[in-house]
Amino acid sequence: MLGIGKKHPGDGKEARQHKQRKKVGVAFGGGGLKGSAHVGILKVLTEHNIPIDMVAGTSIGAAVAALYASGYDWKMLDFLFNEYDIDSTLKVRPNRKGLIPADKYTDLIRTCTKGKRIEEMDIPLKIVAVDLMSRKKILFDRGDTALAVRASSAIPGVFTPVKMGDMLLVDGYILDNCPGDVVRAMGADIVIAISLYAPDMSEPTNILDIVNRSLDIATSSYQEIDGDIILRPIPHHVDSLNTEGIAQCRIWGEECANQYIDEIIKLVGS
Repeated sequence: MLGIGKKHPGDGKEARQHKQRKKVGVAFGGGGLKGSAHVGILKVLTEHNIPIDMVAGTSIGAAVAALYASGYDWKMLDFLFNEYDIDSTLKVRPNRKGLIPADKYTDLIRTCTKGKRIEEMDIPLKIVAVDLMSRKKILFDRGDTALAVRASSAIPGVFTPVKMGDMLLVDGYILDNCPGDVVRAMGADIVIAISLYAPDMSEPTNILDIVNRSLDIATSSYQEIDGDIILRPIPHHVDSLNTEGIAQCRIWGEECANQYIDEIIKLVGS
């Protein structure tokens, strides 16, 4: 409830200016550890005072979106990508539904967001997953943040899917790998969509490569990205689970954002 008090000079003008400002939303795409490119882009947006009013994400983009919405800045995200023991999170423990349970990943997100539910975030947040039972895209805008991020990141055949009621949830990239459309529907006037997709042209060498390549071909053929600005920071294929590419992907993110920053500033200020 708003308190009633004395108005200060300029209050009305500031309120009108705030009301007139266009709302900016960012869609963080999936791509495993290539998600460090998101950090580089956030760095540039922060340095140029670009406001972010709402976020949505798929897979690693869901994690970045959730952490940002909970109060993490680019420096805190950069620390996580570079200092957290990612290899232990990716430790293989095969079962009938996947190679990696990713319990530690869920715990990490829950700890970093301080257990906040999606509806409790500092700015509006939506997380994209796919239900294998209904074959539909699932949008989380409330509930357990860590579990939603975990479901959104469950790469089929690699991470075990998440059972939630009648749903069996896997990585959202199958139906919406860069959810600019979701951000648009949230009410953003300007959508900045960040796609980490870069096709792998090498020959698959094992069964996981074959499965992932098949999914990649199937999904990329029909997915269109909704965005006023679409950033594609990854210039060529990088293994999405290779920790050695983290630093380079962040640099690419910065470089890409710097290339488009004038256009972004013009859109936000127009």
